[in-house]
Amino acid sequence: MKKFVRSIVAFLCFAGLLAQHAAAAYPARPISVVVGFSAGGPADVVARTVAPALGTALGAAIVIENRPGADGTIAAAQVARAQADGYTLLLAPSTHAINASLYKKLPYDPIKGFASIALIGDSPNIIAVHPSVPARNLEEFVSYAKRGDSRLNYASTSSVTELATELLNRTAGIRMTKIPYKGAGQAMPALLSGEVHVMVSSMLTLMPQVSAGRVRPLAVTSLKRAEIAPNIPTVAEAGLPGYSASTWYGLFAPAGVPQDVVQRLADAMETVLKDKDVQARLAAQGLSMVPEVNSPATFGAYVQAEAQKWQSVVQAAGISAD
Repeated sequence: MKKFVRSIVAFLCFAGLLAQHAAAAYPARPISVVVGFSAGGPADVVARTVAPALGTALGAAIVIENRPGADGTIAAAQVARAQADGYTLLLAPSTHAINASLYKKLPYDPIKGFASIALIGDSPNIIAVHPSVPARNLEEFVSYAKRGDSRLNYASTSSVTELATELLNRTAGIRMTKIPYKGAGQAMPALLSGEVHVMVSSMLTLMPQVSAGRVRPLAVTSLKRAEIAPNIPTVAEAGLPGYSASTWYGLFAPAGVPQDVVQRLADAMETVLKDKDVQARLAAQGLSMVPEVNSPATFGAYVQAEAQKWQSVVQAAGISAD
């Protein structure tokens, strides 16, 4: 019996040494980063911005794989099923935390099914109105929206921006009618013509129209002002403290990836996000760093908090993607 026990202990020690060696040798082949949105879209652009520097930091080739569809759930399901060895990763926006509330039958758990690696950046949206709306700032807008005769509507272009608008409704105690559009490209002519009064969308979408004076910006949806639009106040500054509805982007691995590999990836991403060229390119896309979310643990807690926040918004608004 003692000989059997010694054999088991020796085997476990040997297995542990093999696991340590595998982690130390990581990465030994190309790494696939799966993106759940089409090439050329914001998530894809973020992925291709950080990929070269990440490859350099890790000493491995990074291959971007686009698997668009269903708000990123197709890509997330693929990565959740992948071998937990660190060679298949997911780059996802904040829809990753939202989808658990929007879809009733996801084939994966957005929290338990993934190891959070790093938050890449946070991009605020802009709350903009047609010039016919009699409000110069968000405080005036909320007062106007509470009037019985205002009858405001808003353009819904994605789950992220729809929920950002519904969170504004809930936080400010107002109500606007949703007008659905397939995307920001279809909604923009409606906003410019006055067909819709309000639109919440990305900085890249709305800033050209703001600069041209065709729409009026009321606020950005982040907790701090955007670097590329420092003159636009935040929602919190306009009297609604705590409101935050930015689109963030993060890197994930399947659950069960060895902790040494997770830390190796996190350390590499820290190097990437300190690169001045990468910072400049992300800033040009409207992304800013979130210094307080600087480790796998803090990023994991951040994702979980986001999932809980948006669950309450989805339930209150009665929204479903099914």
